[in-house]
Amino acid sequence: MKWRVRVFGVALVAGLASSLAAALPPQGAAPTEILRLSLKQAKSLAVEHQVSVLSAREQTVESMARSDEALANFRPAVDFKAYQTRQTENLMAMGLNLPGFPTLVGPFDTFDARVRFTQRVFDLARMRELDASRHAVDAARLRADATAQQMAGAAALSYVESQRAQQAVTAALANHALSQSLLQLARDQQAAGLATGVDVVRAQTVLARNTLLLRQARSSASEADTRLHRALGISMSVALELTDVLQETDIPVPALPKSIDTALHSRPELQALEQVVTQRDTERKAANAASYPALSVGGDIGPSGVTPAHNDYRTYSFGVQLTMPLMEGGAITAREDAAASRMRQAELQLRDTLQQVEEDVRLAVIAIETSADQMATAEISLTLAERLLEQARDRFQNGVADNLEVVDAQATLASARSARIDALAAHDMALINYELAVGRLDYGQP
Repeated sequence: MKWRVRVFGVALVAGLASSLAAALPPQGAAPTEILRLSLKQAKSLAVEHQVSVLSAREQTVESMARSDEALANFRPAVDFKAYQTRQTENLMAMGLNLPGFPTLVGPFDTFDARVRFTQRVFDLARMRELDASRHAVDAARLRADATAQQMAGAAALSYVESQRAQQAVTAALANHALSQSLLQLARDQQAAGLATGVDVVRAQTVLARNTLLLRQARSSASEADTRLHRALGISMSVALELTDVLQETDIPVPALPKSIDTALHSRPELQALEQVVTQRDTERKAANAASYPALSVGGDIGPSGVTPAHNDYRTYSFGVQLTMPLMEGGAITAREDAAASRMRQAELQLRDTLQQVEEDVRLAVIAIETSADQMATAEISLTLAERLLEQARDRFQNGVADNLEVVDAQATLASARSARIDALAAHDMALINYELAVGRLDYGQP
């Protein structure tokens, strides 16, 4: 029976060795660049590289250009036009049949070159369109800020998840080293006649399980690192060295009423929607103002003659123009109704977002409270698990009990280590989500 146990133990240790070798990172696959990265730098890097942020900023540039285009309606317009023609005219085609006059006149030349100037003096519809375009620029800027905060928050959450995965690997290594130590203790106890082959096999089983858990932890860390690269928007060939570590923080739970009030005044999504509502209301007023009269002045000056050098004289004209639509088949009313509908849609979206913001803040505060309790409980559990393992190992080493208590205590310790890491990560994530919920996430914006 002892021979069979020994053979099984040798085969199992060989399998453990091969499994552990497979769990180690491959050699010769080092990335070409190493980037030391803090949490603050991760948020800034994501905003700098993420396509969605860059696209939102380009939309702001587009809105500014459209606003400049609307402003151009109230700037002087100057253009130049010149022509030289040679033509004939059929007098009979004009209804002229004069005795003694030829039917076909010409050919004759005509030349004209003219600089024309126009200036819109008053146009209420265009003025309100200009005002609406400025609100659109403000809304685009706020949407860009909201997008930047979302991307920075996603990068921060990925950073914390990568921290958690790396510390999980460290804990798995500690559990693996402890399993090896306890396996050696079981063998020493067996050699001293204080333990049986069952104790050794039991310790080998725990070592095999922890070897597998170590490999899984490394795989999870690799996946978290890949997701962090994607959240940062950088090349996968860049190796990341996270300079911040998960640690317990003593941050008081924010007051809920104050947090909600802060969010209502700081969330860029809300501010953007408020600007959109104002923009849509101004567009509705602009559609209504299309029925009002518009006033402009203009003039032109230039030579007119047969050719540029023959019988050419300088001529000019200037005047005031008043235009006012009298009947457009209901087009103005239709445009006003459409603009009013768009305004109501924006108001509905704003109302829904207000409720969403309050929900985000409430959930974020609850998450901070819960994660703080989890951290406190995890610290106590870890301390007790370490003490329990120490006592169980002493009992086994002194021959008072078998290593079943050691195995149970070891499992309890591994679970406590994992729970502490998860609690620290959950607390950091809760704080990040709170900053997003109140619209105060700092991503290093200029």
